[in-house]
Amino acid sequence: MILPPIPTPFDREGRLDTEAFRGLAEALEPLVDGLLIYGSNGEGVHLTPEERARGLRALKPRKPFLVGLMEETLPQAERALLEAQEAGAMALLATPPRYYHASLGEGLVAYYQALAERTPVFLYHVPQNTKVDLPLAAVESLAQHPRILGIKDSSGDLSRLAFYQAHLRDFRVFTGHAPTFLGALALGAEGGILAAANLAPRAYRALLEAFRSGRIQEAQALQKRLFPLGDLLSKGGVPLLKQALRHLGLPAGYPRPPYPPESPLWPRFLPVLDILKEEGWIL
Repeated sequence: MILPPIPTPFDREGRLDTEAFRGLAEALEPLVDGLLIYGSNGEGVHLTPEERARGLRALKPRKPFLVGLMEETLPQAERALLEAQEAGAMALLATPPRYYHASLGEGLVAYYQALAERTPVFLYHVPQNTKVDLPLAAVESLAQHPRILGIKDSSGDLSRLAFYQAHLRDFRVFTGHAPTFLGALALGAEGGILAAANLAPRAYRALLEAFRSGRIQEAQALQKRLFPLGDLLSKGGVPLLKQALRHLGLPAGYPRPPYPPESPLWPRFLPVLDILKEEGWIL
């Protein structure tokens, strides 16, 4: 499966643009297997509870979708959890509590277990943003819960993917790291929840299909071709992704202030985008 973590559009003043949000989702959904709403690239941490609810009401996905949860405590998570259920999400994608993570101890496992008692959950390991590592021992323990379905691992650490493959049965693994997508597939990942799939959904679906069909050289060639796109996006983050989507005429809006509307990586990224577009890989 290929699922893009769709951006949440804001106007230049930082106001949520629900019409643009719906338009962007409708443009991307036919090209992919589902969506992630309010993930890292969806600026889930930048939304008020009221905005989260309003954005979810504006979207009407037809395909399976996940909703990101990036709260610090169970009471904070409660409202977002209920809204995701009401919207029809197949699961939450939840980061670990992070601000006081050094004091969390066994509370980490208890947090995810409590969420899973209410709704299906995917763990979300994204240490480059949270600055928190999900301990492998905790992942192994949580994988035993019937409603903790899997993990999105955006670290790019393939040794973690090897651990999941070796130790966790029937645990769905998605990578969020486009530069190592093929390596993750070789280590058992089911697919990708990739920022780059907002721009090149056909290319990543083609790579996945080539790998599944045993056309390894074709998959390798595509991974090599797509590497600059994924690598620069992993460095440029939300400003670069939104700038690229705007350049392509899609209603991605702007990052919420104080984050900049344009990325310093744009002069390097534009030629990569243009070449892939000429080759038919961009949207």
